[in-house]
Amino acid sequence: MNRTPLSLLIPLLGSLGAAATPLAMAAEAVVSSSAAVQLANSVVTATRSQASIASIPGSVQVIDAAQIRQQSGAGRKVADILGTLVPGLAPATGGMSNFSQSLRGRNMLVLIDGVSQNASRDNYRQLNSIAPASIERIEVISGASSLYGAGASGGIINIITKRNQGEALALSSRVGLSSGNNLNPKGFAYELFQSAGARQGPLDWYLSADWTQRNDQFDANGKRIPQDTSQGSAMDTETYDLHGRFGYALDADKRLSLALQDYRDEQDSGYTQRAIDGQAVAVQGLDLEDQPYTHNQAVNLNYSDSDLLGQSLLLESYWRRADALFFPDRPRGLAGVSDNNSQQDVYGLRAAVESALPMIGAARGSLVWGADYEHERTRQRGDRYAINGLVYRKTGETFELGPDIETATRALFAQMSWDIADWTLRGGVRRQWIDSEVQDSIAYGEIWQTGNRATLPGGTLKYAATLYNLGAVYHLDDNQDLFVNFSQGFSLPDIQRFLRDVDSHFDIHTLNAQAIEVDSYELGWRGNWSRWQADVTLYENRSDVTQFYDASARVLRLIDQKERVRGLESRLSYDLSERWTVGGSYAWTKGETRQDGQWIDLPATRVAPAKTLLFLGYQRERYNLRLQAVQLADYDAAAKDANGRQIDGYSLVDLLGEVELPTGRLQGGIYNLSNRHYQNLFTQANARAPLPSAEGRTLSLAYSLDW
Repeated sequence: MNRTPLSLLIPLLGSLGAAATPLAMAAEAVVSSSAAVQLANSVVTATRSQASIASIPGSVQVIDAAQIRQQSGAGRKVADILGTLVPGLAPATGGMSNFSQSLRGRNMLVLIDGVSQNASRDNYRQLNSIAPASIERIEVISGASSLYGAGASGGIINIITKRNQGEALALSSRVGLSSGNNLNPKGFAYELFQSAGARQGPLDWYLSADWTQRNDQFDANGKRIPQDTSQGSAMDTETYDLHGRFGYALDADKRLSLALQDYRDEQDSGYTQRAIDGQAVAVQGLDLEDQPYTHNQAVNLNYSDSDLLGQSLLLESYWRRADALFFPDRPRGLAGVSDNNSQQDVYGLRAAVESALPMIGAARGSLVWGADYEHERTRQRGDRYAINGLVYRKTGETFELGPDIETATRALFAQMSWDIADWTLRGGVRRQWIDSEVQDSIAYGEIWQTGNRATLPGGTLKYAATLYNLGAVYHLDDNQDLFVNFSQGFSLPDIQRFLRDVDSHFDIHTLNAQAIEVDSYELGWRGNWSRWQADVTLYENRSDVTQFYDASARVLRLIDQKERVRGLESRLSYDLSERWTVGGSYAWTKGETRQDGQWIDLPATRVAPAKTLLFLGYQRERYNLRLQAVQLADYDAAAKDANGRQIDGYSLVDLLGEVELPTGRLQGGIYNLSNRHYQNLFTQANARAPLPSAEGRTLSLAYSLDW
């Protein structure tokens, strides 16, 4: 896997050309033409240093506060917004989890203010870790990235939270309500948001609180949707999201900042799911004390100096805790039924220095270099339940669902950028070392196979990876660019999940101890004129290793089995006049794995079917409207290869609007305008039959006031 960047760039054109399909023009959703910004002025920070979009050799999308506000009716989540607006991202699951919501067929790294929300044990709740009302903008870097280490084999989603904008005092309030089409009060969702921020001399601060209560959801026939007992439902949940951000300017160049977050999303339901006459039905009477939840806490303390001997320095420290509880869903042999409580405690330090390089003729360059350190402790426990009908009672027996693991990560990196005439060149390298200390544990696999409690010996597993990236942007003129890029990313094997089902005789050192490295290639064009904006990207990503479940040994393994994912993404937005805007986006992906000497298609849990977004926007001084439609294509390739399920496509139409009142702003939305009856992608690809239906027509109304 240690090939040079140059040798990996050579096959780019040929391999991507083979992935091309008829071009479907598309574009990033925009509120109005005035919301579009020139390529040279759009700044993204997910590259670990400020850079204009025009200088980045890759696919970049920035979703601003106005777009987030327009898309976020009461009760909607970040996953819903991104699943609509980001072409290469799979649609949202509709529940607590973003499981199977892949980016370009690979894992995505989710950051909040630059701090990773991923862990070696993936609970898939990263996009269920913040309220939309708390977000200033979202930056999406599609394609594998080495910049932040493990997890970014499909790309990076960096969520930037709101903060004081320099006002002496600023307050913001929002109240929202949504309902099913039947206007049944049992199906109302409520949201309250309040923020306050101020600046006085060198000190600035910002505090916010968001509270959301979600109740019943109904399908297009008005029937209550059953709970998802595998990944967790959004129904009957109460959520709060608390943020605090404090900044202090030591002088004109030096600054300290402290950020705090406490997020909790907890279910309290009397319903569960049963199959009755071949239908998935919501039945009432569930008696379960400890119900699914997500609870995340985070502290970030940063120091920056914009003029340290002519260089810029950023020191970041962070601590976060992720705590997720899953429903006691299915029996496992002699271990019976247990819930799953997964916890990760993570702390880390990061240092980055940006230096201007000596000019070579007219060429100007910069270097960003530094080091990262992170320590993670992860544990999983399961409380066994005795079940009598819909009544769940703990037996007092607790299982270790995999051993406790402490993982230490160290990394050095350097990224260089050069502007040479009409060209921008970017390249870099990251070297990462990972040590995982696996503790002795009671082998859960042996309990549910034989009932015997025996010790599974632990040990130390070591991983290392050297990742490269190299890309170039050719600026055709002030409004359009061509780019080509190669970048590597990687994912760690989920050791704790690997060891959940083994017996006490298993030797953990027989695990294929290597990271899953991904080589990503991109070729693209983007343009931005006064009335229209567009971009087109062809890509392919490859890996030589895949995860495999060994049924005879009852363990997950890494095997040397090649995978490749090819695709096309395109976006288009055109201002028909000062008031009317039309546009959309299109994403097509084909994922394959080489098995028994032939390529077979990946399932929809990995690769989303083709997705098309079309929108029509109308804007006047005091109000705007947006009609949007998302269409997901049929997908049967994996089913034909006996490697997944058949997916029936569907189309959803939303009508969104906003009006400025003499005091405040009124927002409204009708989601699934046609009241389409369907099963969403997550359900079709993952759920046990019979499949529950998704939400029917939903109405939303919100009032907000900045004062």
